Amino acid sequence: MLYLLPASSPASGAATDRVPVAQLTAIGLERALLASDIPTRVRELATALARDPAVTAWAMRAAECGLARAVNTSEEAVAWLAGCLETRLATALVEESDEAGCSEIGQRLPALVSRLANYELRLVNFEARLEHEKLEAMKELAYGASHEINNPLANIAARAQTLLQEESDPERGRKLAAIHRQAMRAHEMIADLMLFARPPKLNSGPCDVRELVRQVVNELTEGAQAQDTQLACELHPQPLVLQADATQLAVAVHAVIVNSLEALGDGGSIEIGVRQTDIDPAWAEITIRDDGPGISDEVRRHLFDPFFSGREAGRGLGFGLSKCWRIVTDHGGQVMVHQPVGGGAEVAIRLPLVRDSS
Repeated sequence: MLYLLPASSPASGAATDRVPVAQLTAIGLERALLASDIPTRVRELATALARDPAVTAWAMRAAECGLARAVNTSEEAVAWLAGCLETRLATALVEESDEAGCSEIGQRLPALVSRLANYELRLVNFEARLEHEKLEAMKELAYGASHEINNPLANIAARAQTLLQEESDPERGRKLAAIHRQAMRAHEMIADLMLFARPPKLNSGPCDVRELVRQVVNELTEGAQAQDTQLACELHPQPLVLQADATQLAVAVHAVIVNSLEALGDGGSIEIGVRQTDIDPAWAEITIRDDGPGISDEVRRHLFDPFFSGREAGRGLGFGLSKCWRIVTDHGGQVMVHQPVGGGAEVAIRLPLVRDSS
């Protein structure tokens, strides 16, 4: 006989609190587990739960625990469970044989759940390792390339500036000024590469993330107004204190907002928010959301690559997000990119708060 452990605390449920799973329901769960796409899983789960009100009630309680809010319909529970079926069942489903012996489904389903859970765990770990190794390799490439390019570039800029000071012909002066200007622009790009590869040591101290974001927004307001873009800022009512390098962190936030301004080009709006996360009160979250062209699947795969530009796809990434990622991860934080339902893009920066700030 198969049972589901209590949804609130799967690891420690008394035998009397366990929910028995009938064989037909168990077969439906197995079919949902074998499905390769979410719509099929939802359909099979809905069919299986419709046969058993007790299992439906268990799914709704599990969804409430997972979502941290009330779940009023079985459809909500099914939609949530379909996205975490293997890991949720792997911790909740147990098998106990009765006097008549264990049924075939009682033997197959736990083994299937365990295999799928292990497979998903290995897949997640592999993707995380792959992303980490890719970024580490790019850091070394960026550091080496920066050194090799920076020296001749500095020589070009210095020579152009010297010739410009001695030049009396206006036309030649304009050409020399263009050479110097472009050399300095390339130098700034090299500086961004160096920041990605080997950022300076953090000069950390207590700082209120709200004030940091307010200062960055104030600096960019004039540029936003020039392109008729509306900047809206909503800050947490209480201080959110970080132990951070305020200068570098301001560079990270600045880079993301500038990226949104470039994506919009003209018009549109950008919403910046600072809050304390609901899921974990020990973190602050900075969100930058725009109503621009959004991020395609192709661009999404290269979001944090310093050598990739999404300008052809309608979004000029440049070094902005890679620079932001480097600074935020050095602070022990996370950078997440979302595609809102209504369009545009949202970048969320999460940073650990000082423990006693709450």
